[in-house]
Amino acid sequence: MKKLYILLTVTLAVISCGKQLRETGTATAAGTGEVHLLEAMIVPPPETAAADGSKTYLGEKVGTSYPNYWGAGDAVSVNGIASEGLASNSEYVGTDKATFSLQGELNAPYYYAYPASAVSGYSSGSTTITLPKVQAWSATSYDPAAFIMLGSGNSLPLSLTPCVSVIILTIPGNHSAKIASVMFESLGNQKVSGPFTTDFSGLTAASGASSRVNLFAPAEGVNFGASVFIVIPAQTYSGGMRFTIRATDGTQMTYGTSSSFTAQAGKVYTLTTKTYAPEAESIPAGMMIMSSNVRFATARDKSSNPDSGDRDWTNRKAAWCAMLNNYRPAVVGLQEAQKEQVKDIKASCSGYNHYGLGRKNGNDILEDGALGGLIGGTKDSEESSTILYRTDLITLNSSGTIWHSNSPNSKGTYFPEMEDGVPQTSTWAILTYKPANQQFFLLNTHPSVYGAARSKEIALIRNTITSKNTGNLPVILTGDWNMTEDDTNMGPIVNNYHSARKYAWRTDYFETYHWWGTQARIIDHIYYNGVGNCLLFQTDRRKWSNSNHDVFISDHYPVLAVFDFATEEIPSPVADFDLPEHPVIGSTLTFTDCSYSAAGIASWSWMIDGTIYTSQNPQAVVNNKKVDITLTVVDRNGQRAKVTKTLNVSKMSEGATHEGYTNTDLFD
Repeated sequence: MKKLYILLTVTLAVISCGKQLRETGTATAAGTGEVHLLEAMIVPPPETAAADGSKTYLGEKVGTSYPNYWGAGDAVSVNGIASEGLASNSEYVGTDKATFSLQGELNAPYYYAYPASAVSGYSSGSTTITLPKVQAWSATSYDPAAFIMLGSGNSLPLSLTPCVSVIILTIPGNHSAKIASVMFESLGNQKVSGPFTTDFSGLTAASGASSRVNLFAPAEGVNFGASVFIVIPAQTYSGGMRFTIRATDGTQMTYGTSSSFTAQAGKVYTLTTKTYAPEAESIPAGMMIMSSNVRFATARDKSSNPDSGDRDWTNRKAAWCAMLNNYRPAVVGLQEAQKEQVKDIKASCSGYNHYGLGRKNGNDILEDGALGGLIGGTKDSEESSTILYRTDLITLNSSGTIWHSNSPNSKGTYFPEMEDGVPQTSTWAILTYKPANQQFFLLNTHPSVYGAARSKEIALIRNTITSKNTGNLPVILTGDWNMTEDDTNMGPIVNNYHSARKYAWRTDYFETYHWWGTQARIIDHIYYNGVGNCLLFQTDRRKWSNSNHDVFISDHYPVLAVFDFATEEIPSPVADFDLPEHPVIGSTLTFTDCSYSAAGIASWSWMIDGTIYTSQNPQAVVNNKKVDITLTVVDRNGQRAKVTKTLNVSKMSEGATHEGYTNTDLFD
């Protein structure tokens, strides 16, 4: 392969003009009453870029422009070939011109784009460009993965032109909570994220593109008064636009205009919302799924720290049922549910049926003994991972239970790492949501508290989904997982399914396990794939009335999510790479990434000869005759893919030696 060095530059004229938005929710620059449209060039002050290692970056306003510089890690695509990223110590970091090296044969005409990670499916002068559906939050700049620049020509150097705009949105307010997220929404037919096609002169929304894009603040939130940078395609938004600002206390405010708005390429728009004021809570229409650990009823009889007073199920069952009757979800995944509790819930919450087996004897959780006790039923103390479903909304087509053990179909079994010798179960069902006539696969789980067993339990859950969901139906997972989402054991789940907490249009980040108001851990989660949009994720942190006073309904808060089936499933990424040709033992070899994702690849992790590399196209020295190389990629939707290839190294430069290898090994 031939290495080419191509100089790319951005030289844009600076333009300043004004536009008045006169509809409700006027967007203004401070003190002017106008929206200033400012051309963006490619550059931050060098010290800013170097300080945080950021990529292409918006700098402080200079006169009438917001300058930009190339930054560490930036890479471009020319005729479908990705360049190497700029090194952190590159002389081009912090300048408006850069030289990029590419491996491959290039011939005019040249078609080029930034960032390289957004480009896929290049063919004959056209390609697909993917704008991320979740942009990275920054206090000072836009997400470089969303700042699309294009160009074409028959000669060098190449000049890139932005085909997106940047909105700097300031959100004033004195609210006691902080900003949790911001969603930009096009109110017309215009799309702002997902796949777009291009002939390198502009973007055209493709199938699967979305009218919304989300930005999530750091977990602790961001103070009101801060600004957020949002990248949107340059186009006329004929139906106007809307921003949904969500706070860390679960409240939200919407703000926008219904008038037509034209976002011009390469321009920066400074907008300020009205002062944050929480809106009344509302639940969007759709299929509601809930997960609730009910805290087992016989805890009242524990020898130590028993559930007495308001913690006793007898004194909180009315409150729990009041909560359920308030929301009336289509499906509820219960954990720790005993016979007494399922019976009480069904008696007080009309219209619900159930599927669930006792985790020891494997009988229906409500099954009583027969023939004077000669035939045993489900003991009162048995727990279950029961699925409740509304019969007016849901049809149960098939169902099953697995035990978390090496013999998952054997009742009462458990992995040896579960030190208490108590079995745990996952309950699955294929259900039909009647209003949409849509089938889906649901699994409700409760992994062990013993960490040594968790990786096996998660692997078993994944295998169950694969083996039971043979129709590749949409998947929803509920449960008290006993793990936070950043637990390494949760990797197979968080890397293959979407977290409702993260991807819902309206969401919160509150603790779910609270141990009667004294602790704070987020261990109850809902995941999904193929369902469409998650409209809402919510943690119900209220106390509910038991007729006399308000009580905690459990030691866990229930979580709920609302889904629709109207949108496309996000495709999975594909991991791939090229092995170096004619490898030589002891020399530096280059491994070329060929991975693909419609959402763009966010990170690479290589295992080469026992060493981990995280660059896109790493260079490594191989000292063994046969080496397995594994590449794992994660795309901007959080989905993961992995591939392993074997490199056979049997040559060495003539005259060189290497301990342990014979001449036959080293030479042809």
